[in-house]
Amino acid sequence: MSSSDDEEQGEQQKKGGTTPGEYVVGAVGGLVVLALLAFLAYQTLAVRETGPELAVSVTAIEPALAGYAVHFEVVNNGGRTAEQVQLSGTLTREGRQVEQSTAAVAYLPPESRRDGVLVFSEDPREGDLTVGPSGYVLP
Repeated sequence: MSSSDDEEQGEQQKKGGTTPGEYVVGAVGGLVVLALLAFLAYQTLAVRETGPELAVSVTAIEPALAGYAVHFEVVNNGGRTAEQVQLSGTLTREGRQVEQSTAAVAYLPPESRRDGVLVFSEDPREGDLTVGPSGYVLP
């Protein structure tokens, strides 16, 4: 940059002129602010924080040393975390409860899944098996 360029730029600043670099920085800053406002508007209007929405499915039943292992998967499709999730499985035959088993999942964040096992001494394939959540704690 020559001394004449420095003098010209100094004269522009004395006159109150804005350099092209300042326009670029101002435009980028304006775009960042607009993007942030659009994101906040979307979060406010479109995203609703719902409670935990738990779904449990049995993935496999197999013999085990202690009886029968019922493998399950629990999914949290909701918008909040569930802690200390209690799951229970009930085996019924001919309308009578034969056996019940419970398990716990310590932490289940939104949009996540965990696998676990319930253990029964009776064969769960010979009856009606119901597996589902029985309670949880909100953090």
